[in-house]
Amino acid sequence: MKTATATWLAGTTAALVVQGVFPRQFAATTAWGSNDGWQREIAIWNLGTVVAGAALVTGHDADPVRSQLRGLAVLSTLFGINHAVAAVETNKPGNWAWAAINAGGLVTAVAALTGRRH
Repeated sequence: MKTATATWLAGTTAALVVQGVFPRQFAATTAWGSNDGWQREIAIWNLGTVVAGAALVTGHDADPVRSQLRGLAVLSTLFGINHAVAAVETNKPGNWAWAAINAGGLVTAVAALTGRRH
């Protein structure tokens, strides 16, 4: 199972690099076209998945909930930044709201990860 999961995570890492570093080049090869904000969000999802999955595959943390929470903290951090940048640039209320919601997710995750283990 670890080999299959590691293989899947390798593909996810490749998608992270493609969407995060070469989004326009990738978009030119698809029917969907380019959208920087959404492509960053796809890359962010991939990174969060890799962070959580890598900890499980490598045995870094025997607690799968903590491993998953680390990945979720990465997601909240980067989604929050993505929305905050868009909010500052456009002043759109949805971006402000999701920046705040993701900040709350990050605070909750960090509190849980730094608190006592149960």
